[in-house]
Parts: sequence; C-alpha cells; structure tokens
Amino acid sequence: MALPSVNPAARAEMPSPRVPLARAGAPLAWAAGALALSHVSPAARALPVLHVLRGPLGGVLAAVALVVAVAAWLPPIHVSRARSGVLLAVAWTFLLAVGLSYTMRLRVSGDEPHYLLMAQSLWREHDLDLRDNMAREDWREYTPGPITPHYAAPRADGRPFPAHSPGLPLLLAPLYALGGRTLCVALLTLMAAALAAEMRAAAWRLTGDEEAALLAWSLALVPPIAFYAFEVYTEVPSALALAVALRLVMAAPGPAGAAAAALLASALPWLHMKMMPAAVALGIVALARLRGRPRLAFVAVAAAMAAGFLLYYRAVFGVPSPLAVYGGLPRDASGSPPRALVGLALDRSFGLLPYAPVFVLALAGVAARARARAWAYALVALAVIAPVLTWRMWWGGQCPPARFLVPLVPVLALAAATRVAADRRGLARWRWVLAVLGVATVVAMTIRPGALLLLNRGDRPTRWWAALSGEWPVGRYLPSLVAPSSDEWRVAFVWLGALAILVVLDALARRRDRVDRLFCGLGLPIVLLLAVGIAIDTWARRTPENTTAVTPDTTPE
Repeated sequence: MALPSVNPAARAEMPSPRVPLARAGAPLAWAAGALALSHVSPAARALPVLHVLRGPLGGVLAAVALVVAVAAWLPPIHVSRARSGVLLAVAWTFLLAVGLSYTMRLRVSGDEPHYLLMAQSLWREHDLDLRDNMAREDWREYTPGPITPHYAAPRADGRPFPAHSPGLPLLLAPLYALGGRTLCVALLTLMAAALAAEMRAAAWRLTGDEEAALLAWSLALVPPIAFYAFEVYTEVPSALALAVALRLVMAAPGPAGAAAAALLASALPWLHMKMMPAAVALGIVALARLRGRPRLAFVAVAAAMAAGFLLYYRAVFGVPSPLAVYGGLPRDASGSPPRALVGLALDRSFGLLPYAPVFVLALAGVAARARARAWAYALVALAVIAPVLTWRMWWGGQCPPARFLVPLVPVLALAAATRVAADRRGLARWRWVLAVLGVATVVAMTIRPGALLLLNRGDRPTRWWAALSGEWPVGRYLPSLVAPSSDEWRVAFVWLGALAILVVLDALARRRDRVDRLFCGLGLPIVLLLAVGIAIDTWARRTPENTTAVTPDTTPE
C-alpha cells in the first residue's frame, strides 16, 4: 500500500522514535496523583469533585493514562493508504457484532416498533393502514407490547395515517419479510459502515491526508452513529444519503453523478420530514456548482422527485403539502433554539460531547473551513440543524444520545479531518485517544443490554452516568437542558467556558511551542476538568443535591 504524502511541518512535529522514559511516565504520574488526592479526606472535603474518582471513573482515568503513556513511549506509527474494502469490512464487522449482541437480547423501543409495523403492513397488505396490523397485534413479533399507535392527521377519507415518514419502512419491508428485525439491523449496520467509508473518502478528497481521512472513518464507530447503526431509526440512512449526495455535488460530476445526487437528496424528505431543508440546501449547492448537462440532469431529476413527493401528499391528505401530515404547522415547532443548540452539544442525556468528546476536534476545525470559504458545507450543516432547534422535543424522545445530530456527523467529520490535516499540534495530539475512548464507550454502553444504558428519557436520571458513579453522582457535573433550572444553565455555561478555553489554547498551540506542550500529556485535561468541577460545586450547583449515586433504572418503558 502506498504511503500518503505528509506535510513537512507535520512530519517535524511527529514525536521522535525514542521518547525519554520520564515523559512517557508523566501521564501515569498525573493520573496517580489525582487518584491519590481523591482518597485524602481533607482534600476531598475541600474539593468534592475528587469524589468522582473514587468510583468507576477512577479506573477510566487510569486506563486512559496507561494508553497515553504507551503511545508516548512507542515510535510513531505511519498511517498507510488502506483499502476501502478492508475498512468497510472492519467497520461492518464491529457494528454488526455490537448491534446483533444488543438487539438480540432487547426488545425495540421508542419509534422503532412503529417503523417495523409500517414495514410489515407495506409488505403484507401493500398499504399503510395499520388498523388491521394493530388488531392482529403484529407487533408481538418484536416486542411483547402493547404499543400505542402513532397517528398523524387523518387522510382525506377520514382513515388514520401513520405519523412517521414511509421511506424507511419501504426500504425495510422486503428485508423484514426475509429475516425480520435481525436482517433489518444487518442492513442498517451495513449502511453505517458504508457511511464510515464515505466519510473517509470525502475527507481524503478534501485534505489529501490519510491519517485525517482515517480519523473521519473512525467517527462512524463512536457515538452517535454507532448507537443508531442498529436502532431502527431514519438517522443513519439519512446521513448516508446526505453524505454521498454532498460528495457527488462537490466533485463536479457528470450527468449520471448529478442525477444520482438529485435522487439521494430527494430521498431525504421521504426518510424524515426534518431532512427537507437539507434536501433544499443540497439543491442550492448543486445549482451553484454544476454547469451544463450535469446541472440539467440534477434539476430534471429533482423536479420529478419533488412533484412525486407533493402528489403523494395530495393523494393521501387531499392537500399537496408535507405539512398536511401534521394538519398544518406543527405545534411542537415551538422550542427554544439556544436551549436546543446547547443541549445537543452538552446535555448529559442527549448531548454529543459528553459521549463522544472526539468531536471537539470539529469545533477546532470549523474556523479553518471558514477561512477556506466552505460555504456549501456550512449551508448543509445549517439546514440539517435548523429544524431541530425549533422543535420542542429536540432531544428525540426515549432514544440514545444525539439522535438528531447523526445526519450532521459527515460534515463534522470533515471539520475534524481538516483540523488534523492542518498540523498535529494542540488538540490534534488527542485525536486517537479520544477516538478510542469513543469506541470504548460504545462497547461499555451496549455490553449489558438489560441495563438500558443507551436509552435516555427526558430529564430523568441518566443510567450511563449513574453506572459510572461511586459515592458521588457524576451526572451532577453535566447539565440537563430538557427542562433546565438556573443551576443547569450555570453548569452549561461552565462547560461552554471550558470549551472556549480549549479552542483558544488549540489556536495558540499551533503557533507557540510552549502552549503546544500542554497538550502532550494528561496535565491539561486533568487540571481543566478539576477546574470545571470546582466551578460547578462552588458556583453553578446552588441547589442542594443528593450526593449518593443513583442506582441505574432498568425498567423499560
């Protein structure tokens, strides 16, 4: 396999093959010091945040320190150009193993039974009239139930109609007929693996850096994509369709490629109504970038698909408008965009960064992409996130974390790859430790399906953070923004400040060696996390809180 070209500046920043033993042992010393301090009673009384290290998080810190120490001591690893087929197979093997292990031992939840019921009806009766399916209790094939129908506005003839879009059930119907829920999960994991390969291809085209492209690939193996790879939701198919359509449009394709991009963009509203702005954004990008026959092919296919979409709603509801499914403007479109934006990033149950901190690299990469005038990526990202910000249930209901951010991950992966390709200094030094931590989180949260660590429910206690708590609740140090009090907002502001400090330090580290050295071990993250905990204990959490760890609730809903 051919080695990729490496930026000379990046090559100069690679660690030397022989690292002094003291430098390699520094992460272990930092971790040992923090763990020892947590068991010193006067210190723990003065700094209550140290109590969290007496529980399972102390073991996590020790494991991370060991990984960092070994990585610092080993010679640098040169990433060669891997075959796409091999990476696709690796990703699918991992996601399929995790997915089947989880789903074979746990019933469906949230919106999953409703999508499966629609797939059953499409295959068996060739319609979406679910009354007979409910009467026969077809849902008993994948859950003991019972389930309450999710109906939208009635059809033009008065019959009830499903509230969920028909795209995913139509895709799954033949697979469900052949192999039930198991074969549906196999397809969804394959689509997630294809998304990993797609993100790698797009990152390679953008940066020409194989390691940055490999990092983009790995972001499909961490939350949230890895969680939704085996959940029967529209998120992974939507992300794959968006990612491929965006790459085709940005690559200046011929007529066939432009037509394929139009088909994929037009499929997004069929998968979920919230993806309609993303389809429009892809159309705007295509009109701006394509010329001649490719533009004509895109417009022709997109226009035909749009007409079919509107005719479908006219045939069902008597009105050629997708809003007919809600009976007009939905009442749930009355949320608070600032709360949703901060919650999607930081909420302890539904936020992205608490479960996959590797995406902090995307924050650092946004500025670099802005300088490159990447308006197309920004427009698509805004179109994906905008409908969610105004939605009352921006968290997604009873579901794994960061549900509505899954279609945004392909754009975030490009931002992260851009940051890593620029140089290996600052935050980029943490890239693989954070990626491995994300993969480990997926394994830990799915290895015991009965504990229901994946499923979060509004502002109730989060099972994952309860499982990581010892004598002191870890969830205390993360905000819950579903129904936030003033305390929760203060906790969120503390974390926003910490993220701002990290991004600023990262920018400085790219120019100053002294700042860059802060990112070479565990000193900076340990000090920053302790400072966050102290700020929360002394300022943010003014309301007294039970300091006994919450026992994880394993009662399914």
